[in-house]
Parts: sequence; structure tokens; C-alpha cells
Amino acid sequence: MQRLELLPLVLDHQKFFQNPSDIISRYIPVFPCLDGSEINVICGPLHAGKTSFLRQVADLVQCMKIYINFEDSRFKEMEPESLQEIEEIAAEFYRKGSGDEEGFENEDKSYEERPAGPTCYFLDEIQNFSGWEDWIDRLQCGGAKVFITSSSSSLMTQDISSRFSNRIRTLRLLPFSFKEYLILNGLMVPRPNFLTPSRCDEMLCLFLRYFETGGFPEVISNGDFRLSRQFFEEILRKEIIARHNIQDPDGLKNLAVFLISNMASEYCMDTLKKVSGINSENTISNYLDYLEEAFLLFRVPMFNHGFEKSENGRENENGKEVPYKVYAGDTGFFKSVFPNYPDSLGLRFENIVFLELLRKGKEISYFRGKRECDFLICEKDSQTVTTAVQVSVCFGGSAVREREVLGLMEAMEEFGLKEGLILTMDDEGVMEIDGKDGEKKRIVINSVWKWMLE
Repeated sequence: MQRLELLPLVLDHQKFFQNPSDIISRYIPVFPCLDGSEINVICGPLHAGKTSFLRQVADLVQCMKIYINFEDSRFKEMEPESLQEIEEIAAEFYRKGSGDEEGFENEDKSYEERPAGPTCYFLDEIQNFSGWEDWIDRLQCGGAKVFITSSSSSLMTQDISSRFSNRIRTLRLLPFSFKEYLILNGLMVPRPNFLTPSRCDEMLCLFLRYFETGGFPEVISNGDFRLSRQFFEEILRKEIIARHNIQDPDGLKNLAVFLISNMASEYCMDTLKKVSGINSENTISNYLDYLEEAFLLFRVPMFNHGFEKSENGRENENGKEVPYKVYAGDTGFFKSVFPNYPDSLGLRFENIVFLELLRKGKEISYFRGKRECDFLICEKDSQTVTTAVQVSVCFGGSAVREREVLGLMEAMEEFGLKEGLILTMDDEGVMEIDGKDGEKKRIVINSVWKWMLE
């Protein structure tokens, strides 16, 4: 691509990036991105708001800013050598201080003072362009600050991680949380423990709407479930079928629909073969990896005291693969992807808690002994369990209370925890129960929407 062809593309992208519409500030740690010289990689599903997050970051940094969206089809003809041209255009753009092409031809044109400091590059979906690694390496070594987005976690392959060593910082961006849902609807985020009964009722109603729509910002803004279905189809098509040259797209789709319709459940390989029509376990395993890379689903392992990491990254003990539960990347997929599937309110409720734990950056597993506990939270990079969480839509019936409390207590006893948490739709309270050692165990019961506002 010649310089005269590349120039208007670069300028178009600057106009788009520097004149943003209203941006919803995300409740995620922005400031680590601003410190240090690491390459910042923001990974998340399509349509989760990664470009808007880049704008949020750009608003906080004082530097010369260049934005390029490599999903723009006009870049498809660009050769790797053109990346050097982008750097030269950027330098000239800021030297002359012009936002139009004429400014590049008029050497005497006056210019506004630009911020001093390094150039900041904000690069959307750069993995779509071959040779990006060499360019990013050169930019970062040259002192530029680099922010990259990707709709696939596979951007961080072993080869790339090894190449950039400790020079990369990764941030996962999921669809909107309940707090962000409120802000997008023009509402204040309240302090959950200082609400009147009428305001509590209002927050519960808003949470139930969020629970149904999911967290994709366009779905929230438009209230249109069909968009969620479109996003599901687009992610399958662009991020998996096209990227991995899938030869059996129908089998892949059947597999994805089944897993999303059975969110918060364990899977059995024989069942996955049957629903997908795929006989090869290896192919199904690859498809599961691809679905997770594209953030359509997540796999959570059962906690295992003696686990070891196998070569393929899965936990195993004595050569046996540890069971997993599968969670959907957004709860809005449930009713949009397979609207006629029998609803399981409890599983969707568990899924929304899982996503919030993921947003909080928790290391998550689940526990099964004689009974089951939905979530164990571990310290980063260790097997030290710090929290046990049970999830129950309704905590009123005696049979439900017994089941949930006994499962939570078994996990607390197993890992020496003095306190556990039960999240419900709208029940609250505190229970104290004698443990096996005679010591009191404290169980906090909290409504999930209040917990999500903390």
C-alpha cells in the first residue's frame, strides 16, 4: 500500500478516536495500564467495549496518540513494510499538528502545541495483520507506549509470551457488570448498605433486567435480544471458523449451543459427541479450546489437592482429567441462542456470579466431597483456598437451606475457613454453626445484586 493510500486511512482513524461519543467508565483497574513501559494487551469478546476502553485510557495519558483499527477492511492490502509508513505519518501528523491531508503538504501551516513525551499507539485487533510482532517489538523498544486489543486470548501464545518475556501486561475485559449496566442507563451506583426499602426494590428490578439481557453494551442500550444472537454468530464465524479454518462449522455450532444452554454444568465427552455429531475426542477438545479463546465460554475445574499441570495445560491426577464445569461468556446468550430450551434459573444465576468473580480477577474452582460447593476462591498462583461461595436463587425452603449450608460447611471444614458466603436473589442474614472442632463457623447470606455493587 502506497503512502498516499495509507494517509487518509490513518487520518480517518484519528478523527474517529479523538472525537468519541459518551464513554462509560469501566469498573476495572485502568491505572496499571498507565504505569511502566509494558505492552498492554486488552483481551475480551467482540462487542464488549474494548475500543471504548482504549478511549478511556487515552483520555488519562498525556502523550501523542495514534489509533489504528486493523479490522478496517481497507488495511487488508497493506504489506508489513507499511507499518513503518504509519510511524512516519504519525510523526509528521504531530509535527505539523494537522488533522487533515492538506496539512501534510503545507510546511508553513501553523500548528497547535502537542503533548510532550512518548507516542502512544492504540491498536485494535492487531492480530489480524501478519508481522505485527516485529513492529510492536520495535515500537516498545523505541520508547513508545503500546495498547493492543484482541478478541481472542490466543494472541498470548507461548511463542509470543516467550518473545516478549516480562514486557507484556494482560487485562481481560468482559461484558458490562451490574454497576456498569446502571451507569449505561444513566443511573447512579448506590452504596448497597444505605438504601431504603423502596430503593432496594428498585435495584432488584433493575438487576432482574440485567440478569435477562446480559452485559453487552449494545444489547443493554437497545434492549434487543436479537443482537445477542448476532454477536454469538459473529464470534463463531470470525473468531473461530475463519481463524481456525473449521471444516465442520455445524458440529462446532451444535457444541457451542449445547454448552451455553447447559451453562454452569459439568460436561461428559460422550454427551458432547452425541450433541455435536463429532466422533473425534481430539476435535472436540480443540473446539472447546477455541470457544474459550473467543470468550464464548469458560471452563472451571473441580478443586484437586494433588493436581499437576499436564502438557496441554489441563489439570490432571494420575493421568485422569479433572472434571470441569462450563460457564457462558454472557448470560444473555441463554435465551437468544436457544430460546426454546427449558429455562434453568438456578444455573443462569450461578453463571452470573461466576462472571462477576472473573471480573474481580479471582482464581476459581469448585468443590465436591459428599456434597458440592459452587465456588472456591484461591490465592493467585497457589492452591491456598481463601473463600467458599454457595449460590442459591431462593434460600427460603428448609430442604434448600440444608443442602446449601451442608455443602458450604463441608468446603469450609475441608479448607479451614471460618466464614463462608451464600449469594441469593434477595435473602440476607448471618448464621453461626458449630464446626466439627467445636469452633463457630460464620455464614453470611447476601443478595447477589448488593454483592455486585460492593
